[in-house]
Amino acid sequence: MSRAKGADVARLITLSRPALDELFRTSPPGEVPVGDERGTVLVARGAALSTVVARLVRLIAWKGKVFDADRGELRNKVTPFGVRAIRAKVYRGASRLDGGECTVLDYSRTSALAHWIRDEIREVAPGVHLGIVYWGRRKILNFALSSPGSPASASSRRASQQIAVTVRATVPPDRVAEVQEVLAEANRRHAGGEFIHFAEMAGVHFARLVLVPEETDHTGQTMPASIVYMSEADAPLDAHLADLVAKAGSGLGKVFGHCRNYPPDGAPDAARVAWLRAHCVSSDAFYVNTVGRSLHQIQQEARLREAIQEFLDRRGAEQATADPAEVRAAIQRYVAGRPDLAWARSGPTPPALRWQIREAVHLAGVPLIALALLPVILIALPVWAVVLRWRERGDVPSQEHPSRDHVARLAACEDFATQNPFTAVGLVKSGRFRRATLTGVLFAVDYGVRHFFNRGSLAGVKTIHFARWLFLDDKRRVIFASNYDGSLESYMDDFIDKVAWGLNAVFSNGHGYPRTRWLLWDGAEDELAFKHYLRCHQLPTQVWYSAYDALTTRNLETNASIRAGLFAELGPAETRAWLALF
Repeated sequence: MSRAKGADVARLITLSRPALDELFRTSPPGEVPVGDERGTVLVARGAALSTVVARLVRLIAWKGKVFDADRGELRNKVTPFGVRAIRAKVYRGASRLDGGECTVLDYSRTSALAHWIRDEIREVAPGVHLGIVYWGRRKILNFALSSPGSPASASSRRASQQIAVTVRATVPPDRVAEVQEVLAEANRRHAGGEFIHFAEMAGVHFARLVLVPEETDHTGQTMPASIVYMSEADAPLDAHLADLVAKAGSGLGKVFGHCRNYPPDGAPDAARVAWLRAHCVSSDAFYVNTVGRSLHQIQQEARLREAIQEFLDRRGAEQATADPAEVRAAIQRYVAGRPDLAWARSGPTPPALRWQIREAVHLAGVPLIALALLPVILIALPVWAVVLRWRERGDVPSQEHPSRDHVARLAACEDFATQNPFTAVGLVKSGRFRRATLTGVLFAVDYGVRHFFNRGSLAGVKTIHFARWLFLDDKRRVIFASNYDGSLESYMDDFIDKVAWGLNAVFSNGHGYPRTRWLLWDGAEDELAFKHYLRCHQLPTQVWYSAYDALTTRNLETNASIRAGLFAELGPAETRAWLALF
């Protein structure tokens, strides 16, 4: 049997039911799909009607399947939000159509809802599978699955943008101890991904749960304790919240169930999604190491590197004496011959045009508005500078050192992977002046990281995956959270050495920060005082999840470079440099 030439999804939509059956019979089992597969229903009712039905079904009901090779199973992406549900076992077996080998998607042991359903698929083109749906013994429908690199999906997929999701809810004073114990137990088991099933959710890069303690502000008012959920995920927000509710298991209720008006057990998922949406907090600044690099892309490029490395390892000493161009050509042939790596022939898909337009408008719009306000700025700036310096002279730095117990609690949540989380909360200095200054600084930070520092470096610091800054409690407190490579000590040293002025611009507006001069100087340059300040304000991140905890930012960039250079036009020197990436 051989694959039919040109059997892409666009052609499959035009085929009749007998033609689809004949194509299935003459196609090999092919490779078992890996990862996210785009689904298309084939109703075999003519090209026009079939196209309309396929698009409608994908919009409101079924978007495809996600294959987990390690577990030998899949989950369907259903509802308009692409929620992963309806699990099936995946294995090789005999087809009910012709008795030949195929890949069977069996729901009989995994789903009460789809107990009588059985799917069979065969690969009809590189990265394209044709499927048959059976209800019992009766054949009822056909469908297609296309991998990200297949012709059917390359034009339809767009790079996802990463979003900072923050959900915050206050915890009643009499429930704080219970929430602390729940988080502590999860940390003792080092089971952030088990407490809430983040790995089953779509597009979650990192996630955490943190208890922000009760604190008293400068006027003596109490700011209540709160539980904060943060994640860095691929857009959109509503799909992420729906997925969180569907996949969280009991973990979500164990923490937010202590908060006011959280829907009780038995309440519909829509009620929980609405509650989470109502408690979302926007970030005032959000840094992404590389904008547009989705979780799917990261996982694909990691698999590509592993596959090529295994291929090179099998060649052994042979490659050491071979011409670099010949080695690269052999790698190209190997990748081209694997349907599961077909996507590597092309580069990542660009962001949606709408997103690009919005970013361009923001990039140009902010300076234009500043230009229009220039007369006001020129008058206000000297006044602001005088007030700033006057207040700086009166600042009283904190002399507090972190206690051994506090450092021990922090250490218990660190250094379990290549990466670490950092979460800190602090009181903003009293008065409208400092709140206004910090608001302006964070606006400038957000503009900078949104348009300039979004290609692997935050002003020279290259070890940060994501970072965010946001106000809490009517701008009386501010929280900073990041995901970084290496140890906290090296992380702080990196910041102090390369961007101390940036630390000062933000954190000097915090109560007790080492004294600064003209907002940007001194402050963090007192290394020991700065480190004491940071540790005192750091919170234990007891529930934390990373989707790729063995990959550093440098690994991600290397993997992306491998993909970019694989089929690109390279000269001799560039070819040698590309091979040196392995």
